[in-house]
Amino acid sequence: MKRVTLLALLFGLLNLAHGQKEFSYPITFSDTTADTYFGDRISDPYRWMENPSDPRLLTWLEEQQNFTKKVSNGQTRKWELRAQLVSMYHDVNRDKISSYRERNKKFTNKYDFEEKLTNFSKSSDLLFKLRDSQNYRLLIKAKDYQKQKGDKIDYTSKIVNEVNDLAVVTISVNGSDWNTGYTFNLKSGQRLPHVLQNLKGSNVCWFGNTLYFDAYNTPAKGRELLDKGMGQKLYKLEIGKDSLPQLLYTNPDTTGTNPFRYTIEDGKLFIYHFLKSRNTYYNAISCADLSSTPFFPRNFIVYPNEENIRLSVVHTSNDSVWLKTNWNAPNGMVLLANVNTPNKLSEFVPQYDMVLEQVNQLGKDKLALIYLHNGQNIALIYNHKGELLKKIDFPKGKRVRYFYEVDDVSHTNFSVTSFFHPDLLYQISLSDLQFTPVEALTVPYDVTNLETRYVSYPSNDGDEVAMYITCRKDVKLNGKNPVMIYGYGGYGSVVEPFFEQSIALFIAHGGILAVPNVRGGGAKGSNWAMAGRRLNKQNAINDFISAAEYLIKEKYTQPEKIVANGASHGGLLVTAAMIQRPELFKAVIAEAGPYDMLRFNHYTVGGVNTNLLEFGAPNNQDDYQNLRSYSPLHNIKENVKYPNLLLITGDSDDRVPPLHSYKFMASLQATADKTGLYTLYVTKGAGHGGALTQTDFEDLLLFKYYFLFDNLKIDFY
Repeated sequence: MKRVTLLALLFGLLNLAHGQKEFSYPITFSDTTADTYFGDRISDPYRWMENPSDPRLLTWLEEQQNFTKKVSNGQTRKWELRAQLVSMYHDVNRDKISSYRERNKKFTNKYDFEEKLTNFSKSSDLLFKLRDSQNYRLLIKAKDYQKQKGDKIDYTSKIVNEVNDLAVVTISVNGSDWNTGYTFNLKSGQRLPHVLQNLKGSNVCWFGNTLYFDAYNTPAKGRELLDKGMGQKLYKLEIGKDSLPQLLYTNPDTTGTNPFRYTIEDGKLFIYHFLKSRNTYYNAISCADLSSTPFFPRNFIVYPNEENIRLSVVHTSNDSVWLKTNWNAPNGMVLLANVNTPNKLSEFVPQYDMVLEQVNQLGKDKLALIYLHNGQNIALIYNHKGELLKKIDFPKGKRVRYFYEVDDVSHTNFSVTSFFHPDLLYQISLSDLQFTPVEALTVPYDVTNLETRYVSYPSNDGDEVAMYITCRKDVKLNGKNPVMIYGYGGYGSVVEPFFEQSIALFIAHGGILAVPNVRGGGAKGSNWAMAGRRLNKQNAINDFISAAEYLIKEKYTQPEKIVANGASHGGLLVTAAMIQRPELFKAVIAEAGPYDMLRFNHYTVGGVNTNLLEFGAPNNQDDYQNLRSYSPLHNIKENVKYPNLLLITGDSDDRVPPLHSYKFMASLQATADKTGLYTLYVTKGAGHGGALTQTDFEDLLLFKYYFLFDNLKIDFY
C-alpha cells in the first residue's frame, strides 16, 4: 500500500513537472455522418446537434452547464469584481453647465417611454406618458405577451405617430429576429386590434394614419430558429378602419435569398430591389408617391448588379434626392438627383482621400458628411447648393455620434465618445455652426492618464493595417501587459471607438485594448472590405494574427498575456486565428459566431445574399476549398493545446444558430489537448443580441470578465 502511495505521489509530481491537469469533459455522442464535396469526404459526427429538439442535445447541454458551473464555482473573488462592475455602471455623474440650452418643447418627443423592472430575473413592463405629465401609465405588461411561461420579452422598437397619437411597439420573444408589431392608441392607452405578424428585420413606417411594413410567410413550426424568411411582401394598413393589410408589392425572389428593403422620405416610398431586363439582372431603386393612388412605384435609379456597389437615398427635399454611393468611388461620394428625372445623377460632393461614413440631415437646409481618416472623424457641413460651410476635425481616437438634426431648430446636440470614456455632450448652433461642450462628466476612475494611440502594422503580405491601442499614457513596454484584442472584420463594417463600462474597468486595471481594423471591414473604403471578403477571408484572419505579432514585437505584451475577443463575425475571426496560431493567445472569448462554415448557408441568414457574398457557399468548388481551409470546426487538430476558450451563445439565436457553438465545443473537447479549458456559456431564452433580463446580463458579464481577468492574471482585489 505504501509503495502504491509513493508511486501515485511520484506520478502526480511528474504530471506537475510536465504539464497541467487534464479537464474531464462530458462525453459527446458522435456518429458516422459525412458529406462529400467535390470528391472530399468530410465527417460531421455532431450533425445531430443541428436538431434543437433532439433529446440527446438537452442532456448534453445539461452536462455542459454543470461543467460551466464548476468553473464558475472556482471564481472565488467574483463579488469583488461584481462590486467594481456595478460602480462602473452606476457611479457616473453628468451635470449640465450654464451654457446648455434646452430644446424647444415643440421639437421634443410628445410621448416618453420607460421600461419598469419589478424582478431582475424577468422581463420589464413598458410604461408611457405624455411629455408634460408627471406619472407614467402601463402600456404593456410583459407576461401578457409571453407565448409560454418563462419567455423573455424585448421591446425592439417603438414607432410613434405623434399627430394621430398612435404607436406600434414591436416585440421579440427570447431574442428572436422574428418580431410581432402591436398597435396602440396613446390617448387612451388601449391596444388596437391590428397586429403585424412575421416581421423579420422589417421596416415599419407611418404616413398619416396608415402603416407601411414588410413581412414574411409564417415559418414552419419547429423551424423558427433554423429557416430563413420566405415570401417577403410589402403591405399598408389603415388604422381606424376595420380592414386587413393591403398587399402592395411581392418580392419576386421566392427563395428568400434576396430580400428587398424600403424607406419613406417626405411622402415618397423608395424600394431597393432587383430588376431583370433582357436576361440581365440589375439593382434598382423605385419610387412611389404615397399621396397618389393607386400605389405605383416607378423605376428611379437602375445600376449594375455588382456585389461591391452600394447606393442609398440619404435625404430628400421637395423633388431633390441625395444619394450616398461607392459606385466608382470606393471611399464614398454624394450624388444628387431629381425624383422626376430617372437615371440622371450629378455629383454633389466628390470622393475624397478619406472614407465617407454618414450623410446626415442637419436642420432644414444643411447636410453633415461624417468621414473617417487615420482614426479621426471629420465633419464637412454643406448647404443644399453644395457649398462647404464648415469643416470640423474631431480628436483622433474619438468618435462623433448623433451629429444630425431633422427639425428646423436653432441648435442641436451631439456627442463624442472614446474607448475609455462615455459620451460627452456638445451643442452646435445651426446658424453659425459654432459648438461647445455643455456637460461635466465624472467617472469612478482616472481618465486623465488614459489615451488611445492610432498605429499601423504590416500584415503577412505587407499590407498596412490600422489599429487603435488604448492604454495608460505611462504604459511600460516591457512585454508584460495584459492585452485584449477585439476584432470584427466583416461586411465592410468599421470598428470605431466605443465605450463599454466593463472594458473601461479592464483598462483601469492596467489592461490594454487593441482594436485592429482588419480587411473585410470598411476602415479604408469598399476596396478594403472586398480584400477580406469571400475568397479573401483569410486576409482578415492574417491581419488579426499580425496584430498579435505586432503587439508582441513592440513589447506591449507576450502570448501568455493576450486574450482575443470577438462577436458574431468577430467570433469566427478570433476562433479561426486561435485554431491557426494557438501559441499566440492565452485565451479566446468568442460570442455567437459561425464556426461550421460548410453548413452556415443551410440555416437562417446564412443563406441570404448578404452572407453568400461575404462567405460564398460550399456547392461552388472554389468557395468550398476556401471555406474548408479556415472553418474553425474543420481545422481542429488532435492533441493540440489550444488557448483557453469561452464560447458564449444564446439558445434562441436565430441569426447564427447555437448549433455552431455546440458542434465546435463538442469537437474541441473531444479532440484537443485536455489541459486546455474549453467552456460553453449558454444563456437560456437569449438571441443573437445576448441576455435579455438584468440577472442574465449580470451573470454573463461577471463570468466573462472573471474569465478574462483570471487568464491574464490581473489582480483586481
